[in-house]
Amino acid sequence: MAQLSDVLESCYDLDEKLSSSTDEYHEKILKHLEKIESSKPYVLHEIPEDAEWLNTSGALSLHGNLKGKLVVLDFFTYCCINCMHILPDLEALEEKFSVEDGVAVVGVHSAKFKNEKVSSNILSAILRYNIHHPVVNDSQAVLWKALQIACWPTLVIVGPDGRFLYQIIGEGHRARLLDFVGVAHQFYRGRGHLSNHSLPLSLATHPATPLSFPGKVCVSRDGEMVAISDTGHHRVIVTDSAGIVKFIIGGKGPGFKDGRFSDAEFSSPQGLAIHGYILYVADTNNHAIRKLDLSQQEVSTLAGTGSQGQDKVGGKLGTEQEISSPWDLCIADGLAGEESAVLMIAMAGTHQIWAYFLAEAAWVKNSHMAAGTCVRFSGSGAEENRNNSYREKAGFAQPSGLTLSQKHQCLFVADSESSTIRRVQLKDGAVKNVVGGELDAMNLFAFGDVDGTGLEVKLQHPLGVTMATDGDDLYVADSYNHKIKLVDPVKRTCTTIMGSGHPGNTKGVNLPEYQLNEPGGLCYDSLNNRLYMADTNNCDIKVLDLEKKKVYSLPILFSEPPCEPVQPAVGIATTEVTTVILMVTTAEGVHLNREAPNSWSLYSKDDQMNQNLESSNVKLKGELTTDMKQILAELPTSIEGELCLKLDLFTCEDSGLCKMGKQVLKQKICQREVTFELLVS
Repeated sequence: MAQLSDVLESCYDLDEKLSSSTDEYHEKILKHLEKIESSKPYVLHEIPEDAEWLNTSGALSLHGNLKGKLVVLDFFTYCCINCMHILPDLEALEEKFSVEDGVAVVGVHSAKFKNEKVSSNILSAILRYNIHHPVVNDSQAVLWKALQIACWPTLVIVGPDGRFLYQIIGEGHRARLLDFVGVAHQFYRGRGHLSNHSLPLSLATHPATPLSFPGKVCVSRDGEMVAISDTGHHRVIVTDSAGIVKFIIGGKGPGFKDGRFSDAEFSSPQGLAIHGYILYVADTNNHAIRKLDLSQQEVSTLAGTGSQGQDKVGGKLGTEQEISSPWDLCIADGLAGEESAVLMIAMAGTHQIWAYFLAEAAWVKNSHMAAGTCVRFSGSGAEENRNNSYREKAGFAQPSGLTLSQKHQCLFVADSESSTIRRVQLKDGAVKNVVGGELDAMNLFAFGDVDGTGLEVKLQHPLGVTMATDGDDLYVADSYNHKIKLVDPVKRTCTTIMGSGHPGNTKGVNLPEYQLNEPGGLCYDSLNNRLYMADTNNCDIKVLDLEKKKVYSLPILFSEPPCEPVQPAVGIATTEVTTVILMVTTAEGVHLNREAPNSWSLYSKDDQMNQNLESSNVKLKGELTTDMKQILAELPTSIEGELCLKLDLFTCEDSGLCKMGKQVLKQKICQREVTFELLVS
């Protein structure tokens, strides 16, 4: 049997020939295959028998049920943005050649992080990324080492008899992949070496939950609106603070379409930023920034073409500027004080921080940017953990979380692949370390789970970060450690505040005993002192009341479909009313104080509707009972518009601590029934 080095040398020779000229492209591939077939083969070792398989009903074998197939082995690790970028290439290959055609794609998951060695976590990633081919968990890197794989992603193409044919390293090689497999398919089919037998596929299915792997969450300044990237459902959901859904934007499947909320399409959206009635979305797999106008219910694209870009400098306007896998957003002022003029972007795909100018504004080096300009702010584009006073020389490694500190006039970045929290000054783009990592800028393996100060801190692929208003409390989603941590950016200290470190969804007696599962996004609600968490693999939004140290899940309460006008039957007299109902749920350890005057009142912000309510002779205020479902009023169906329910509440914890609070719920009136949902917490 040939040495692997001999085959790799032939692969490098082919790479050089294909890169030097496009002439006789297919002929060069064909000659390479003839050379491989006429030489001593390097036959791959069998996949370890004890390896766990996903998306199949049984194990696959290179020399068993994969024999007679051209096999494309995709060596990947699910944290890696470059690995995500080649998934559309593999999908294109699978669309062109089926398993029955004699071509099989097999993912070989070779973990970078300790957390990624767990098969259940890999399964969640398979669902998030919509991977439809078999995946083997090579947790001990047996195949990786045997084939001398050096980086992610690497594709190894294996012949129908198990011999090593070719390898493709990195992203951006779709044409070469399709061409090589196309020529190889014709070559081996002509020799009768391909088989049309099927494989025991059993694709994983998404959990039947209201949310599917939510990546990010964002709260409005008044705390009344919560926006959620429902990433696995390819949509954005907007709720009120009680979880009642107000808008569903997208969700028909992955796509790229502007227009009305009911028609718009997204592809794995992530980062969110709210400014008034405008919601900005990092539409990650569409490589675009989208604008959602909540008042007009319209979606438009601000930047990006819908395809992955390679530009690492930028400077073009709007949709003329290509971008790559934007992952998070936050809004900042221009350097001359232009309020909310700049949308900052964590551009994971090019390992940089970018800026989109919502309005004309002054910028670094005395520059002036026109509205609509999308440009690199900080980062060379090299995947590094490089801190530098010169913004073009600094290096990030898949920045995935972003937050603004007005106090420090800087951005804080969750730099996931370097497992660090970084600080970027707005005035000049200079980058400094806050916690995590190490001094060697090229070492992206300095990860772990250690609290402490500065470089002694170890994180594991943090994805989310949020700044508490007017303070030095920086909250971090230490995603692969399944924890929420508190960082003091001045003292550079890091302390765990929530999470046991083990993936799960179990409530704890105290915060450190709670289980999370790869939390990906955070947002601080300054008005109510609450921390919202996108608990991604639990398909849940959790809310931590920082004062009470209480945690609850935000219920996602979908309203009934809009009511259609009901036509009375001919000859039958009817008296129609709209029933106003209040549904009450309580968080664990909290209840309404039965001895206090909990009260409600109905009104509208519309003057004409208020007049109609007052002239209806219907009781518009009263006291709450302890019933979970309460009928508050019956309104004439002639009253239309948005109805407000004001609640004066007296709540008590089981420990005996009682408080008074107010809530205002809003709901659009249907013809027959309008239901308000109250969460007592």
